[in-house]
Amino acid sequence: MTAYLSGITDFVSLHPLYAAGAIFGLAFSEAIPIVGTVVPGSTLIVATSALAVEADISPWLLLVAAILGAILGDGASFWLGQRFHRQILQRWPLNRFPGLIARSEAFFNRYGGASVFLARFTAVVRAFVPLIAGIVQMPARQFYLANILSALVWAPAHVFPGVVFGMLVALAGVRPEQIFLLAVAAMLLGVLVFRLARHVLKRRTPGAPESTSDS
Repeated sequence: MTAYLSGITDFVSLHPLYAAGAIFGLAFSEAIPIVGTVVPGSTLIVATSALAVEADISPWLLLVAAILGAILGDGASFWLGQRFHRQILQRWPLNRFPGLIARSEAFFNRYGGASVFLARFTAVVRAFVPLIAGIVQMPARQFYLANILSALVWAPAHVFPGVVFGMLVALAGVRPEQIFLLAVAAMLLGVLVFRLARHVLKRRTPGAPESTSDS
């Protein structure tokens, strides 16, 4: 694995556009139904950004790639909903996941227009809410406003922590393959801290509604 990850870093250093392309693809996949629930896009974006530091790639290039991928991914899912309406939910593979669809519809109904923004930061439903928005014919102007604003917040929140983390471990003399593993570990730790904080806040808030999100 060490040799494999070192090879990835060497390749990225010689072909920086491929690193940006990978981040674009990961950000895009986050909003694609089913794919977004399987591919750990957020974790891999942080890890790839950390590796890119070793390859001396501009973080701004990575940021632009993440923003564009996030916007176009949500846009593609929204278009599918507009184009095929509710019939798309009856087709394979979406018809195999009625529970996820019901959960995403409940999320959309609960938060309305803000659901497109909030879903970007909510695991599972983020891969379905843009599709649901298209199915219910949410106004395109309202959708893309929420889509673009959420991407402008989401992308830096994933790229820059990876860049900063990569800089810190590089200064400490950590090898590229260790950067990747440490970035993944840091992301998982962040998820655990977030869940713990949400659990504590929920217990301290009287009458707080049961959350439909899962990060």
